[in-house]
Amino acid sequence: MAMVDFVKKIHKHCADDLEPGEQVLATTFGQPPGAIRRQVAWGALGGAVGAIAGDALANKRIEESEQTRGEGITLQIPEGKAVLALSAQRLMVFGHSTLSGRPKGLNASIPLEQIQSIRVDQGKLAGKLVITFADGTSVDFDVVKTAGPVPFAQKFTELTGRQ
Repeated sequence: MAMVDFVKKIHKHCADDLEPGEQVLATTFGQPPGAIRRQVAWGALGGAVGAIAGDALANKRIEESEQTRGEGITLQIPEGKAVLALSAQRLMVFGHSTLSGRPKGLNASIPLEQIQSIRVDQGKLAGKLVITFADGTSVDFDVVKTAGPVPFAQKFTELTGRQ
């Protein structure tokens, strides 16, 4: 499977949200905790059974979530699907157009100094990306392997020296 390349899409469709001379160095696509499990169950089972199984799997993932949403820096991160981007200066969180698949509108901008770590717990096809902020709060996203969460986390470590 090919990796999704949001770098070009951000430079094309969201260039006005970048600072002069700023370059997007890494991107990934995140969904709310439980979203991928719900989608897989729905696709595999379909109908009412898929919906019930999907909800059960999604609720289990939500219970396992490491998020501290609604506190500190996490207040800046909107819930829902997001295109996450790193530059040498900051983490950017863009919205995501369901119809076109493009990033849209900068929803959050967080200086790299305010991020303690970015970690990926990767499964065979999907996993979770956990962003922990300097104030101790954290947010996590469901991520698919083809969205490049591991290279995204590696770029953060390269830029900051933190894991």
